[in-house]
Amino acid sequence: FCATPLGRPHCEAGRVRVLRVNETESLGPAFARYLASKLWLGEQFYVQIDAHMWAVERWDDDLREALRAAPSYPNVVMSAYPPGFSESGSWKRSTKGTGKLCAATFSASVVEDGIIRLGSGPVSGPPEAAAPEPPRSVYVGAGFFAAHASFLGKAPFDPYLPFVFMGEEILLSTRFYTNGFDVYAPRASLFAHQYRPGRMGLPKFWESTDRTFGGGGANTRFQRLVIKRVKHLVGYPNYEDPATLVHVHDKDGPNYGMGSVRTLADFHDMAGLDMV
Repeated sequence: FCATPLGRPHCEAGRVRVLRVNETESLGPAFARYLASKLWLGEQFYVQIDAHMWAVERWDDDLREALRAAPSYPNVVMSAYPPGFSESGSWKRSTKGTGKLCAATFSASVVEDGIIRLGSGPVSGPPEAAAPEPPRSVYVGAGFFAAHASFLGKAPFDPYLPFVFMGEEILLSTRFYTNGFDVYAPRASLFAHQYRPGRMGLPKFWESTDRTFGGGGANTRFQRLVIKRVKHLVGYPNYEDPATLVHVHDKDGPNYGMGSVRTLADFHDMAGLDMV
């Protein structure tokens, strides 16, 4: 990108692109990912991280090398749950790895409406492949993933997921897989995340929703409507609500559903998910 006539002046000037959205106009993290993806200007790689993140120096160089070392490059996505970061700054680069996102459970929480939740495996143990090849994983976490930017044309972010929080990751995972992308875990921890922003005096996004619409629980009520779209797409039975399934795959528009390289049933088998 930086070698092209389009990108060179921006790179040489050290510019970044920023989209600012007022709290009252925000519609949750999944919709924010969609807006952020519209800032893409042809860069070769795409990285998504949450707020309240820290990174080691030269993280971008390390990520590029790791992605290119994957056998399925450029059809590759690298993801993990970053380690936690304390207010005292007790985090540094770790070569132990971050754990593979290989575990998943159906949430028993009424608020989360039975959606699939991801979990990470152990950070120790022998790697599946010799370095520098990264170890294979199963799921894509929304708080950190890096991929070849070609995925934006094959599995673009869905703008019809306002207020969705739980459910974003299983949808990412299935759409990457069915579009032919393999998931890997990084060998080193390049990022850290503050998982308790309330301790820093920072709000959660659902608090913004409650303030905007007045009264507690507003975001939960909205999410339980929209999550039907996610459940149908990832293979839950009996979730074919026409009101939530518009513009999944329009003939003259983007495909916000599954890809055609591999089937959703293949993903369920690979991940060991029983959707019944």
